[in-house]
Amino acid sequence: MGPALGVLLYSDYTTAELVDLAVLSEAVGYQWFWYTDVRFARDCYLGLAAVAARTRAIRLGTGVTDPYSRHPALTACAIATLDEMCAGRAALGIGTGGAGFRELGLERKLPVAALRETVDIVRGLLRGEQVTLQGKVIGLAGGKLSFTPARADVPIYFATHGAQVTRLAGQIADGVLIANTLAPAAFAHSLDRLDEGFARAGRDPAAFDIGLRVEACIADDDAAAFAVMRRRAAARLLGQYPHWEHLTELGIALPPEFAELAQSRAPDAAERAAPLLPRAAMETMVLAGNAESVASQLARALHPRVTQLTVRPHAIKGQPVAAVIRSFAEQVVPRALQLRAGMAAH
Repeated sequence: MGPALGVLLYSDYTTAELVDLAVLSEAVGYQWFWYTDVRFARDCYLGLAAVAARTRAIRLGTGVTDPYSRHPALTACAIATLDEMCAGRAALGIGTGGAGFRELGLERKLPVAALRETVDIVRGLLRGEQVTLQGKVIGLAGGKLSFTPARADVPIYFATHGAQVTRLAGQIADGVLIANTLAPAAFAHSLDRLDEGFARAGRDPAAFDIGLRVEACIADDDAAAFAVMRRRAAARLLGQYPHWEHLTELGIALPPEFAELAQSRAPDAAERAAPLLPRAAMETMVLAGNAESVASQLARALHPRVTQLTVRPHAIKGQPVAAVIRSFAEQVVPRALQLRAGMAAH
């Protein structure tokens, strides 16, 4: 058996489109449906509630909620309500978040402490406790839910690139979504940090869900697929600047012109930076090409400890994203597992 399949969708879609894509995902065999929680975008919990009404088995997760823009006590209310609506299929994905904090006047400070405090508050409230916590980042004075959650143990997943958050996931989370890490050495580094967390907390790694989250554009037109993902990878790197330490670990050096564009924060920086992104760098982060090519790329990246494989699909112009969702489940993953088995045999 291979890893459980998941799909992550960004809030690009109308609610009706989102629900249709979730129904398709469930029909073609995905077990997880993650939906981004982004400031100034369509609301994550409302979207997942709409999906809950039209699906029966697929698990529904926030991908991901942050500790800063929504108080963890309100997050506990929201995830408990969603879990009630979908009969115990909800999962809470949390991370440090991306854009939108500056506009809200918020600072993403002490992320490790913020995530730990979020987990403490959410779990205490879901257990029906009255929670008081004065943390380094978050405070709560005698908070208690006014209803009894359907489950006290809604699973909590961390989304992470960084070593400290990955280590913390191993200590206190139920699972992790390691994003855009297709280089085997980089993924092994993340596993080492997880194992350190397991050891510190005395936890059994076998009970932990290790997810690899990939971004993919699958199309017969290889050049068009690569163009889509090169822009996507460039935009993400620009957004992460100056925190490019992980590139050093991968042995990747970006051209000086790329760094200059990152510093400039110009509105068209992503378009101008994309052609400068080396293919070697791109292929450590994203998947692009026809189904056979993407399967080959994925096979090289799949680690035996991966228990969940989640795709964020991208489409070329004129192609429905539904086609990418279907192709990943029906063509790419079966072929990648076949190729991986062949590699293991040799």
